[in-house]
Amino acid sequence: MLRRKTLVLCLTLLCCLCADAAARPRQSTEPSLLKRTINVTLKRYLRHWKNPAAAEPVYDTWSWVPLVSFAVNGPVPGGSQVYVEFDTPDGKPWLRHNMRTPTLEPDFWEMLEIEDLNYDALEKKAITTPAGLFPFRIKIRNALAGTDTTLFSGKYKVATYVPDQKIPEHKGKREFYVDEDWRLPMAWLWLDPTKNEDAPVLKTQIWFRNTDDSDKVEAFLFHNGKQIASSLAGSDPETTLTNGVDEQPYRWLLHTFYFYKARGTTAETDPKRYPEAHFLDKNPGEYEIKVLRKGDLARTLKFTVGADGKMVDNGVVKQNRIGGIRMLVPVKVVGAGDGQWDANAWKDGAFYGNPLAGFTAAP
Repeated sequence: MLRRKTLVLCLTLLCCLCADAAARPRQSTEPSLLKRTINVTLKRYLRHWKNPAAAEPVYDTWSWVPLVSFAVNGPVPGGSQVYVEFDTPDGKPWLRHNMRTPTLEPDFWEMLEIEDLNYDALEKKAITTPAGLFPFRIKIRNALAGTDTTLFSGKYKVATYVPDQKIPEHKGKREFYVDEDWRLPMAWLWLDPTKNEDAPVLKTQIWFRNTDDSDKVEAFLFHNGKQIASSLAGSDPETTLTNGVDEQPYRWLLHTFYFYKARGTTAETDPKRYPEAHFLDKNPGEYEIKVLRKGDLARTLKFTVGADGKMVDNGVVKQNRIGGIRMLVPVKVVGAGDGQWDANAWKDGAFYGNPLAGFTAAP
């Protein structure tokens, strides 16, 4: 039986929200989303209700509904309700998820999940549509202020595959999943002040397809061609996210790599506290990260530290209002480890159908 991981591992996101907020000036006057945290997954059922009022369901027929989670940035005033509307591919209204909505001060982030999630009630709204682009909107309503604002709109791509036919309950069925190929050519890169504000650690997050938690994935950092640090993925259970599918060819996995030897400095930094550190701002030049998966080269990405001691920012995050302190940089997918995937999906599919201005995938 297929094991489902319908809830995203939100601890990864939560551990960095404070860092994202702390590094930004307190200028927010309206609520916004941290767009990199938006994650749509599917909940599959073993039967299908043709309509919620039906006397009984159609058995031995698989159906599904979408689930969602994301982070919102304040201010979120009292009386607010964040909710998500989902449509069918033809644009007809389908279902609505009310999200747990806290009151937030300006520039305080919090992860939101579905409020009072009831799988039994959702089952009667499940559909059998096998594939397509499904529109959704993230909105915030405040009855006190008389406002109802759309924070984000996009489309997630649903596809299917044939599960293991040797399992009796799988015979003749097709499994549903959200296609995430658009994520593969993109990586997140930043100096994380969460644990060491005076000497923030260099970190990167990279997505992989056709992999699982047990695969050995190791990243190596080079400066002007010389290896200076490495990081093994999977050592921290809070650093791994998935799209909710276990079957490797249809599973996307986000790994986080910590380069503890590579750091930035602030005016309060005492270099003696970090005798083994390679301070990026003291060592300008060309940097490269190479990632091995099970011993084979799988990813490469490059960045530059300028003469001013700062990582050269391509401006993609700011230009596209993605939010947070992380840079979004091109990462080259190397080798055949990811299996078959659409190398052009990022052009139209990035951030659920919101193409990026100023971004080009690595050749």
